[in-house]
Amino acid sequence: MTDYILIQGLVFGFFLALPVGPVGVLCVQRTLAEGRMHGLLSGLGAAFGDALYGAVAAFGISAVKDWLEAHQDGLRIAGGAVLLVLAVRTVYGKNGHSSRAPKGKINEDRVVTHSLVKDFVSTFMLAVTNPITLIAFAGLLATLGITEAGASVGNASILVVGVFAGSASWWIAISTTAGALRPFVDGTYQAWMNRVSAVILFGFGFYALLSGFGITPFIYNLFR
Repeated sequence: MTDYILIQGLVFGFFLALPVGPVGVLCVQRTLAEGRMHGLLSGLGAAFGDALYGAVAAFGISAVKDWLEAHQDGLRIAGGAVLLVLAVRTVYGKNGHSSRAPKGKINEDRVVTHSLVKDFVSTFMLAVTNPITLIAFAGLLATLGITEAGASVGNASILVVGVFAGSASWWIAISTTAGALRPFVDGTYQAWMNRVSAVILFGFGFYALLSGFGITPFIYNLFR
């Protein structure tokens, strides 16, 4: 039974991270701009955020659930603001300037050592400001029959570990793939990658702000 729950958690965590969203964009962009570890830490920040929501749902912390449901619009607004800031930093930050190199020449010196902690925290914030993730976990837990910590603490813990491992495996694959392509991306393409990433992040952020203010009628899990 526990093995089955672990496998379900792994699968759910993997597919939860799979949709292309701002974290995926940041993971690829940071890997190409700064190195594989920056992309990996960006992905793991989101994986920890997913695991946190999984723990809230799995252990039935009703007070936290109630607070999240009551403040979900504010959380979306906060997430949208974070995305807009990241979009601006992607264009005007050190990444954009450090990636410039003569056309046709691979920019081997474009690595800029930014804080790995900041990479992790920024994507963790994006994950925890997306309360719709909690709804997805609640559906999974209802399917598995795990709704309260007192009923099955062990199973709930295994599920959370599985979700984190599944989500983390996707981000490891993404950062590894982007890292393998990094030597072939010169400064010109890196500059364009930064601009495209900024546009995508701005779009997600703008949508999140609209949804937080109740302008859009249907909210889906788009800004992950």
